[in-house]
This record gives sequence, structure tokens and C-alpha cells, in this order.
Amino acid sequence: MAGNGGIIGPVNTITDAYKDKVTAITGSGTFNKATCNPAAPGLATVVVVAGGGGSGGDGGGGGGAGGMTVTENHPLPGSGIPVTIGGGGAGGPAPAGPRVSSQGDTSTFGSSTPLSTVGGGYGGYATCRCGGNGGSGGGGMESAPGGVGAGGCGTACQGNNGGGLAAPGNGAAGGGGGKGGVGQPGVAPSAPTCGVQGGTGLDITPYLACAATPYTIPNSGKYAGGGGGRPTSGGSCNANAFGGGSCGSYPPAPYPGQNGTTNTGGGAGAGAGNNDGGTGGPGVVVVVEKCQEASGVIASGIWQMNTVYENVKDGNWSN
Repeated sequence: MAGNGGIIGPVNTITDAYKDKVTAITGSGTFNKATCNPAAPGLATVVVVAGGGGSGGDGGGGGGAGGMTVTENHPLPGSGIPVTIGGGGAGGPAPAGPRVSSQGDTSTFGSSTPLSTVGGGYGGYATCRCGGNGGSGGGGMESAPGGVGAGGCGTACQGNNGGGLAAPGNGAAGGGGGKGGVGQPGVAPSAPTCGVQGGTGLDITPYLACAATPYTIPNSGKYAGGGGGRPTSGGSCNANAFGGGSCGSYPPAPYPGQNGTTNTGGGAGAGAGNNDGGTGGPGVVVVVEKCQEASGVIASGIWQMNTVYENVKDGNWSN
């Protein structure tokens, strides 16, 4: 009888199993790759999201989402990597005054080949009714008298344009653009009185399919949604699931535009009549290092029965 408990075949070798290591960076600082990284220099998928744009107050446009990129197989140096997380742009006041809505700030992953994204465009406001350009463009506001305030332009491969107006004379304003779609244009008076939605963002969870669990990332990986534009009268719009803020109700006060969600790069929702605009959501960087998190053991082939027993007893055996 075979000395391995009756199983005839080669003795198997148990090796360590590794899954992807996920690191979310929510504030500026330095990132260091995993010390156990077996690759040289080591590869990662790096998600970089800039700060979202601020929205216009007093019936202004929604803020555009911060620019967003997903770079696969990005090389990581052995030294520390400086990371800058862009803040969200400020919202405009109501009534319009010297303070205006502003663009979000840039985020950067400063490896040897730096990855950088552009802050979201600001929403249009009383003295500058076109939405600002940015990672995604801000929504435009109706131009007096009865003109169309255009939405801002997004940056190629980072976001989309903000919404303008479907037609002049409706008193509405457009939503901010997002990584996954354009902002909606301001609705006509005959349309529902709720505000218009910002552009959709991007869900990064498909890039985490091989990640070791548990891991923690902001907003479950849904980033760079545009802020909602103002309604024509009454009602409000829903917050964007990808971090964009909802617009304020109209006309009661004080219901300002909602801020973009923290560490999503979401654009701010617009402030309706007599309400301030919101602040864009700060950005985020997510680094997914390939095969850097120890996750048990693996083996293939024919097993000794004693080895099976020992691994079951130690909790290392799964079906």
C-alpha cells in the first residue's frame, strides 16, 4: 500500500495565493506600494478623480464632475509616490454678488509617468451664464434676455459636457456633465417642474473583481457624477448616485444646492431661486495593486490524505 494513505501520485506542493490589494487615498500625501510586491517594478490599476465643480446660486447651473481616468498596468516605483487630492469648487451665492461658483481642483498621482485629472467645471451664474470647462463641464444658465447659456466642455477621456438649455425663455439651467454622460439641458416650461439631472459617472467595481476582501473605498466605487441643474418652479432633482449633488427646491428658502459627495469628485447641485449653490465633492485616488494581498494557499494535482486532513484542521481547505 502506498505510504501516502492509499493515494498514488506525486506529492503536491502548497503555495501562497495572492489577490489584488486595494488602497483608497482620500487626502494629499505619499503612497508606497506593497513591500511584498513580487513584480518589478510592480503594476497597478490607478483611478484618479479630480474635485467636482461648484454650482451656480440663485437659479444657476449644476457643477461638472471632476475629471476621471482609469489607467491599467501602470508601473509603480519602489520609492514613495506623491499624491494630490483635488478639492471641490465653491458654490455661488444668492442673490448674485462678487463671489462666484468656481472650478474644482486637479488630482495627481505623481509616479514616474504622472497621472493627472482636471477639476470639474463651475455651474453658470448671473454674471457668467455659460457653464465652465473642466474635467466635465458645468451646466449653463439662461442668458438675459431669453438667451441660451451653453454648458461647459468636458476634457477628452476624462468627462463630458454640461447641459445648456433646451430653449431660451424657460428660466431653467442645465446639469453638470459626468464621466459617463452629458448633463441634461434645462427643461421647457411645459415639462415637469423638477430639476434636471447631472451626467452619470463611472462604477469602478469591475476593476476590483480580483481584490482581496474586505476593502474600503468611498461611495462603493461610484465616482464623477454631475450636479443637478435648477428647476423652473417647485420641486427638486434627485442626488446623483455617482456623487453629484441635487439642486435646491424652488422657491422656498433656505434650500441651497447640495454639495457633491465627499471623495467622489461629484459636481454640486444648483441653488434654485434665492438659494446658494453647493460645493463640489473632493476627489479620490484608488490604487489596485496586482496580486499583492496574501489570501490563503493554493495547490493542484494529487493530494496525500494526511495533507488534506492537516489543511482541513487548520482551516486552509475549501471546496
